[in-house]
Formats: sequence, C-alpha cells, structure tokens
Amino acid sequence: MTEESNETARAVYRNAEIDYDVSKLNAEAQQAFMLLAQLQQGELREAEIKLNILRAAQAQFNSIIQGNLSDEAKMTEPAPVTLEGESQEDS
Repeated sequence: MTEESNETARAVYRNAEIDYDVSKLNAEAQQAFMLLAQLQQGELREAEIKLNILRAAQAQFNSIIQGNLSDEAKMTEPAPVTLEGESQEDS
C-alpha cells in the first residue's frame, strides 16, 4: 500500500452505495463535484429554507382567513373567480 492509498479521501462521491474518491476522477468530474457540493450547501439549502417560510406563511394566511369566515360572507351563487384555501387539516 502506498502512503496515498492509506489517506482518507477528502471528497467522496457516493453512487448506488459505492463510495468514490473524487480526487481520482478526471478534472471535469472533480469540477462538477465541487459545483454540486456548493449547490447543495448553498443555493439549494437557501431555497429549501425559503420554501419552508413560504409554506408557513401560506398556512398562517389561510388560518387567519378561515378564522374570520362568517355566515354573512357566504355566497349563494358561485363566484366566477375563486382562490381556494387549504383546510386546517391540510397544513
């Protein structure tokens, strides 16, 4: 065994439960790995957080509206344009 093979790989790509040492891939694959890692840790994470915030806001807005529904606001004929809210059970 060489000294290099004794070292633990710094970057590992897992595919189908098999680990690959990224440093042994070609330059294009190494660059793709670094971009993928940056994407997963940065922009995708931020988008996930924003999506969670938007879902919470949506649930809160629906809760406010549903808490203020009254018989007086009920319509006897269907409206031409509607925006359906999620029920409390869906949130």
